[in-house]
Amino acid sequence: MDEYRILPIDRSHNERMISILRGAPINSGLFTVCFDKSPDIFAIPRMKYSDCMHLGFFRGDELKGFASLGYHDALIGGRIEKIFCLFHFYVMPEARGRHFSEKALEIFLDDISGKANFGYCLTLKGNRQVEILVGRQLHGQAPASAIAGDLIIRSVIFSLPKRNRTVYSVRNATINDIPDIVRLLNTEQEKRDMGQVYTENTFSQSITKRMIGTEDYYMAVDRAGRNVGTCLAWDCSSFRRTRVIKFSPKFYPLLYTYRILEKILPMAPLPAEGECFSELTITDCAAEARNPAIIHALLTEVYHRNLNRKYHFMNFGSCSGDPQLDAAKGFMFTNVTSSIIFISLDRNRFRTELNLPCVDIAYL
Repeated sequence: MDEYRILPIDRSHNERMISILRGAPINSGLFTVCFDKSPDIFAIPRMKYSDCMHLGFFRGDELKGFASLGYHDALIGGRIEKIFCLFHFYVMPEARGRHFSEKALEIFLDDISGKANFGYCLTLKGNRQVEILVGRQLHGQAPASAIAGDLIIRSVIFSLPKRNRTVYSVRNATINDIPDIVRLLNTEQEKRDMGQVYTENTFSQSITKRMIGTEDYYMAVDRAGRNVGTCLAWDCSSFRRTRVIKFSPKFYPLLYTYRILEKILPMAPLPAEGECFSELTITDCAAEARNPAIIHALLTEVYHRNLNRKYHFMNFGSCSGDPQLDAAKGFMFTNVTSSIIFISLDRNRFRTELNLPCVDIAYL
């Protein structure tokens, strides 16, 4: 590794970590963006994980990259277990090609041993630098790993007016709805791997930790007055934004078309280079019998209420093959696909196919 070292890091490195993140943007072909976690890159780990480990890649005393490991409780095969997530892997261009991923994974596996049997990470579909590591033996009794499915995020573009024309009415939740929200979420999550189970107490603690209110949840109500669906519409811009670094010349025709449409439709002006998209994140979705029509009613009401030139996108996602993705039919949307890489230290219980793997897109 020459003069490079891997050492634990903490919040004292926050500003440098954000600088590195911005120095490793993603090129979609149409524009280059970075997923900006300023002002506090540790905000998401505090909200999502019970314990974290952060490693820094140093050249001398200068931080050149970092990677993170977090733990949280989730359902695997119907049982609540502590699982791990590998996230936040960024390296400055001049420090790449030095096998940091393999070295960091060895250190992380030492920490994981005895704490958790299962884990996962996400990478944009087609990211060969990560995907070539799947299934490789990197560290003694290396864990089994496989791409267990795709995470599909549908970014609904706020454009033409649309109203809820289903048989379900939708309203904001109140504190009195918490028992039904918990019931609906648990019924949904118990059907899925990596889902989370709530009690009314832990749900209330969760919304406090995330600094949101019960009214940020929406309730779908059937004709009999029963609560049959719920979702959270969350503006995550205080801790996560998509910042435009550069528009590609290939994007210019769409850019000009959008700027014409934004003058006649209730569409938010596109950000200039260096600015951020305004986005709503739809998460904590649940419906009786996993009925996509109920989720569609929820999405439509959230869309209708926020068609006010403030937001560019409303992001809604699930794993590939989930019928609930059909809830976005009728909207104008683009898809972003990531690979879900499942990791198991328990080879006897390793499965390459998870049951509707659950990933909360608010924390990506």
